[in-house]
Amino acid sequence: MNPMDSPGPDVPGPIPTRRRRLRAVFAADVANFGGMMTIDETNTVDALSITRRVAIEELAIHRGWLFGMPGDGIFALFESTVDAVRCAMRIQSRLAESPKLYYLKLRIGVHLGEVLFQDDLPYGEALVIAARLESLAEPGGILVSASVVDAVAPRIAATFIASGVPTLKHSPRRIETFRVLPPPPASASGPAAPLDGTTAPEPVPPQAPPPRPGSAGASALPRLPKASPLVLPNEMPAVTESPPADAALPMAPAAFLAPPETPAKGDAPDETNSPKTGATDLDEASLGRLVPLLATHLGPVARVLVRRMAAESSDAAQLIRMLAQEIPSEGERLKFLTRARTALNGSD
Repeated sequence: MNPMDSPGPDVPGPIPTRRRRLRAVFAADVANFGGMMTIDETNTVDALSITRRVAIEELAIHRGWLFGMPGDGIFALFESTVDAVRCAMRIQSRLAESPKLYYLKLRIGVHLGEVLFQDDLPYGEALVIAARLESLAEPGGILVSASVVDAVAPRIAATFIASGVPTLKHSPRRIETFRVLPPPPASASGPAAPLDGTTAPEPVPPQAPPPRPGSAGASALPRLPKASPLVLPNEMPAVTESPPADAALPMAPAAFLAPPETPAKGDAPDETNSPKTGATDLDEASLGRLVPLLATHLGPVARVLVRRMAAESSDAAQLIRMLAQEIPSEGERLKFLTRARTALNGSD
């Protein structure tokens, strides 16, 4: 071959194939993953593996294309926006049903927009916006753009709550956002609405009897179980599509989780105004139980807060209330109060 016929090093190659397609972009990651790794990296990685397994199963069921899992993130594309939102709701429902993962919360963002494909790899602003929505979502919640609501609102039974028009990092776009909540449970006046309105377009006949309380059709989604002292097994069990809430799981020590509950004496204590919360004199073991519970909401700073406030008060009930005041969200604050009292009561 004549050297003069060979292309030079600066000659560009063939132009890559590019195309644009309208897609629903799904982005998810674990809230406060860095803080959980600081507290207990082994069990956090095990929990992440189980969370990813649940997400991969639901993506396959709802025809989502998983194209990336960087770090603790999950990114996927859907041709159907309805499938994308249904998949997000199902993932959050399954994770909430698993008591052993109560401290690990997934945030999900969904955006509908044009995706640029180059050599079958997705790029473009739509992916960036979905990632920004995910970062703004509440732990355990779903945040979607207005374009998603416009596409799915007539076709899916869910509650969409306006969440404002936030400023997106590195983006001049002003996009209205909405939180997605599961459909309300059925009342005595009628059965639950279907999750996908396209599967049941006809109204329910008035003569159809309403479901009895406790029956399979009494609610659109199963009730969430109470927090359980179940911990991560050394070998992860296979995740089923709909694990029973009371299924027995292998036990193993984990620094995150509360110890087993002791048998209740009389009626259950009031979660908001309980006068007794375990031992009055807090020992190192009791403080060690509070650190990971608070770290779920505040991250690594939880260890410093527990030590500092324990020096100010040796009363367990007062200490828990002081720590709860550091959590900005009222809902998360109530969760911490309940779990902290359970943890200290179990130490007696």
